[in-house]
Amino acid sequence: MDEVQQQHPEEMEKDKKGFVKWVKEHKDQLALAGVSVAAVIAVILGLKNKDSITNVWLTLKDEIEKGKPLSAKWYEKADLEELKDVRDSVQKAYLNPELSMEIRGHLWDLLPVIDNAIGKREWAGKEYGFPVKSEHGWHLPSD
Repeated sequence: MDEVQQQHPEEMEKDKKGFVKWVKEHKDQLALAGVSVAAVIAVILGLKNKDSITNVWLTLKDEIEKGKPLSAKWYEKADLEELKDVRDSVQKAYLNPELSMEIRGHLWDLLPVIDNAIGKREWAGKEYGFPVKSEHGWHLPSD
């Protein structure tokens, strides 16, 4: 190839300029063709993997509606059973002696947060009852 370049450098330069000129003249058509090919490939892959894409979309939708696990939004949206399951899992992990003390400390701090969320759910719409401190002492009526 180097020999051909050395024998006809003018022709090679002319071919390069001609190719560049052709690309500049047809850049819109080339861009459209590139986008079209990408779109066709995306449609084919989308049709082939429709179920997977639908499952991913539904999972993302649920995650957006509920929020990430253990986020403030999640505590508000999670149902009582889910909160209790998570609380049990966190407590079991806290009691695991193989975990480091740092991780167990984070789990210990997480337990009251989960308990508060469970308490809000269980007491929603109910009147607050005992234990309350009245002027006569704990659990004693005020009359």
